[in-house]
Amino acid sequence: MEDQNLEKFFLNGILVDASVKESNIKENELDALIKTLKEKGITFLDLRTLHDILSEPETGSNGSVEIIKNYEGDTSASKPADWTVYFNDRFNRIKNILMTKDSGLMSLSNAKLLSMGSEVKVIAMISNVSISPIKKFMILDIEDNVTSYRALSSIINQDVLQDQIVIIKGKKSKDAIFITEITFPDIQMKDNNQPDIPDAYVLFLSDVHVGSKLFAREPLEKFLKWINGEVEEYSNIAKLVKFIVITGDLVDGIGVYPDQEKELAITDLKKQYEELCTMLARIPKHIKLIISQGNHDATHIAEPQPRVDAFFGDSLYKLENAIFLSNPYQINLIINNHKTNLIGYHGFSIPYYADTIAKYNKMDPDDIEAIMKLHLRSRHLAPTHGSTQVVPLARDYLVIDETPDIYATGHIHKTLVSKYKDTLLINASCWQYQTSYQKKYGQIPDVAKIPVVNLRTKEAQILDFLGEKVQISRKGIKT
Repeated sequence: MEDQNLEKFFLNGILVDASVKESNIKENELDALIKTLKEKGITFLDLRTLHDILSEPETGSNGSVEIIKNYEGDTSASKPADWTVYFNDRFNRIKNILMTKDSGLMSLSNAKLLSMGSEVKVIAMISNVSISPIKKFMILDIEDNVTSYRALSSIINQDVLQDQIVIIKGKKSKDAIFITEITFPDIQMKDNNQPDIPDAYVLFLSDVHVGSKLFAREPLEKFLKWINGEVEEYSNIAKLVKFIVITGDLVDGIGVYPDQEKELAITDLKKQYEELCTMLARIPKHIKLIISQGNHDATHIAEPQPRVDAFFGDSLYKLENAIFLSNPYQINLIINNHKTNLIGYHGFSIPYYADTIAKYNKMDPDDIEAIMKLHLRSRHLAPTHGSTQVVPLARDYLVIDETPDIYATGHIHKTLVSKYKDTLLINASCWQYQTSYQKKYGQIPDVAKIPVVNLRTKEAQILDFLGEKVQISRKGIKT
């Protein structure tokens, strides 16, 4: 940046970070940028702020993004009081969802005062799930903001989980509720009408793992040529892509699993992101890149995770068509004023349920689909405390407040396209061949597959970039 431009910022009361001085801000952008900074009350311009302002999209046929929920980095001391506030926020928000599903609900305190045999209908959090020694009853310890109690069911349901918030209906006994029905908060059925918009596509990538010796460079190179119209197969889709969603593990990171350094081609974290940026910079600029992070990225592992660290990932913030979000997030993809609601989550909690619910331990597409449905039915991305590490904030960012049109995850290195109550379920493939860590646990990755969704029809398919030609893959598609 030229000295006279730096002076112009200074004269307008704006200090400029050293990282911005290398940016090539065009002369015709300078006055508009200063005006925007002053309107927003920003007096210090760093690279991330510059990127956010220059990449603000205009609504139109090329697509834009509206942010609904995004963690901006508020902190917590993780003291007992913080955990109380955190769980009360989760309870109250899901309680409000459940109150729209039924009437005649009572507090747990009032239910305990009823006479034996009375009908009971309460909203409660399940604090513990156990099976009676004779294996005839499921025993639920339940609680709300005020008190606790016990509930019994003759039906043993593996999808009833600790820390879920549900409606429990039943009959009062002396010291428990005998359950007749459990109602989950669950998502709503989405409107299936096709909007009056042109065909427009969103692609889903995840777990790129740039920096690994096992990085699938050739298939990704094929994808980059395809998205630029240099590959004939399905070029009709490539030219209509408006959004690319990348749900975490952008790079392989450093020291993430034992002996990882033996499998690293790039041992500098900053250079891993620079290599990734070189690739993403080849994607046409009219396509919005929606980028969030995972457990391998330069951010803390506890969820919600803030955006990629601006020091290690500074090269990425020079991508003008990229939008950086937290993990998880919720946004609207907009084409000609039509909004498609999307939840993006890396998916770190998914293996927990495969490990603790026996019927899901194969971790095939059926199991991934079932666990993603479990998230949606619970209205939470990690309903059991301990299924992922969390930051006890005043707001629980993992609560699903609004029913999405698309729920997209990654992390598992598998590919899934399915549907639940007309919400599309997408688990994106990886771009890394089998690591020694995966081999130890018998995990076979599904490499270089891209789920593709038409935003007009909500039809989904999977493009396979692993072979000689780009082709449609049926593996992982659930009808």
